[in-house]
Amino acid sequence: MSDNDIQLSKWQKFRKTVVWEYTQVGVVALILVFGFIRPFVVEAFKIPSGSMEDTLLIGDRILVCKFIYGITIPGTKIKVLDFHKPDRGDVFVFIPPHDRERNFIKRIVAVAGDTIETRGNTLYVNGEAVDDKHYAKHVTFSHFRRGDFPPFRQPEYLPDTEDFFDYTLTSSQFRRKFPEGKPFTIPKGTVFAMGDNRDQSSDSRSWGPVDVSDIKGQAFMVYWSFDMRPTKIWEVWKLVQNVRFNRIGKLIHAQP
Repeated sequence: MSDNDIQLSKWQKFRKTVVWEYTQVGVVALILVFGFIRPFVVEAFKIPSGSMEDTLLIGDRILVCKFIYGITIPGTKIKVLDFHKPDRGDVFVFIPPHDRERNFIKRIVAVAGDTIETRGNTLYVNGEAVDDKHYAKHVTFSHFRRGDFPPFRQPEYLPDTEDFFDYTLTSSQFRRKFPEGKPFTIPKGTVFAMGDNRDQSSDSRSWGPVDVSDIKGQAFMVYWSFDMRPTKIWEVWKLVQNVRFNRIGKLIHAQP
């Protein structure tokens, strides 16, 4: 074996060692970023329904800030860095009380201690009408039972606690018992969620308030948007047309 062969063999061995070490460092970095940091910082979600139209559209892909409401220490209910409490107007992602396998996205319209009711298309919080006409919409047809709130649309989903006793009555029973109405008071540790597409949204009017511990984060930006209308795969030009370029980078604003 010549000296050149020996030198080449050493170089190849050195190169393999360096490549392997860098690969290990890269893998560890990816694990840290996507396995440790990601669950606490930002997560991407896809919008599957029209319950938040026209704020969010089917096919929007959004980014959610997961630390904005604080970070829960694993295995405890202790939160740190919670410098921003869930507030009225925030668009947020959460696990709903009636379906623990899915993530929902809605808007917070009331927080603990607030009283809430609707009369027709008008939302009242603490007795005052909310000016939401620039982001909330109403439609003539609704696949949900329409009517003023309270009572709840689906009382079978409500917790069996004193806070909800009066709201498990049927609509007619509720009106007989409270002819002047009775606003619902949001229990401690919860928020009240409603979709911006008010008549096409399964939300807290159906299954009750959202526990603060079930909140995953606040939505802040649309990073990609694609119209989900069926298109033949070979019609490439239509696929390009389906990209909503005007929505990419759109900020998702809270509405105080």
